[in-house]
Amino acid sequence: MALTLGSYQYVRDVYNQNMRLAQYKLPEQLTDGTQTVHDDGLIKLTLVVTDQQVTKITIVTTNPRATEYMQVFEGFEFGFDAVATWIQNYEQSVTTHGPSQGIVKGILADYQTTPDEVLTVNLTRVANR
Repeated sequence: MALTLGSYQYVRDVYNQNMRLAQYKLPEQLTDGTQTVHDDGLIKLTLVVTDQQVTKITIVTTNPRATEYMQVFEGFEFGFDAVATWIQNYEQSVTTHGPSQGIVKGILADYQTTPDEVLTVNLTRVANR
């Protein structure tokens, strides 16, 4: 089995504990597959779930400087206790309109910002904790 970010229940719990904006909290249950759990035009949040294990989290925002984006990303960052160099990768991607990657505690944050300021961040596990 591929490396995972944890069970959906675990990911949901650690994220929701760190999410102050109720509309962006993860639902109680999520079926297997690629599931878009939020899409309001500002933020699209998608999880890939296989056998109730989260293998990928994708956050797409049309405004990388929006407070809502910061809250959503930090929900995972603080939830996974992975606070470290990702802020540098974020800044590099947003300011250069290009790619940047950082690994913290075996979790890869892969950033890509387009010239029209659309930021996509993929979180995947690349190494054991």
